[in-house]
Amino acid sequence: CEVTLLEPAPVPLAHAVGTEVGEVLTRAHLDRGVDLRCGVTVTEVTGDGVRLADGELVEADEVLIAIGSVPNTDWLAAGGLTVGDGVVCDEYCEAARNVYAAGDVARWYNPLFGLPMRIEHRTNAAEQGMAAARNLLHPDARKSFAPVPYFWSDQYDMKIQAYGYLRGHDEVAVVEGELTEGRFVAAYRRGEKVTGALAVGMPPKAIRQWRQAIATG
Repeated sequence: CEVTLLEPAPVPLAHAVGTEVGEVLTRAHLDRGVDLRCGVTVTEVTGDGVRLADGELVEADEVLIAIGSVPNTDWLAAGGLTVGDGVVCDEYCEAARNVYAAGDVARWYNPLFGLPMRIEHRTNAAEQGMAAARNLLHPDARKSFAPVPYFWSDQYDMKIQAYGYLRGHDEVAVVEGELTEGRFVAAYRRGEKVTGALAVGMPPKAIRQWRQAIATG
């Protein structure tokens, strides 16, 4: 297929993985013939394609819209729960007395990172569901839900794996491999701690060791 990728940001995924890694993914698209256009805004999907803010019509037979999701919480706010980009929970996943939330809709305080976060990953939903159930059923022995988040993605022949919280980092450093080769491990620092690690085109063991480092602070 002839593919045109329209991206409002200057670099794809830079908000999540940083500019340096985002540029690696950019090259992967360009090397495979994708017409990548960054810094553009879509105003309309028409019967012939997509119209941009400057009036240009990008013709297309098929249009795929990938713009993320908004948690459906209005009905919960009406019941007295605190909402704000999800159902606001404490470190035990408790949103109100004896009311717990888990999964994509739960925005909870993760004490490992000292931050509230809402994660739309399958692994997090499974782990958080079990943690919320344990705390609900055993209120006298509750435990904080403090995971090291994990996600993966396959883009072309590249496997991307990441542990931790990559957003809001102060520094990204390549600790193994080379960005130019498309095979590397990058570590993410926030303050004085390593809070995330991302691997591209590397075996699982290359990234797994960083999980423990992040978990222990």
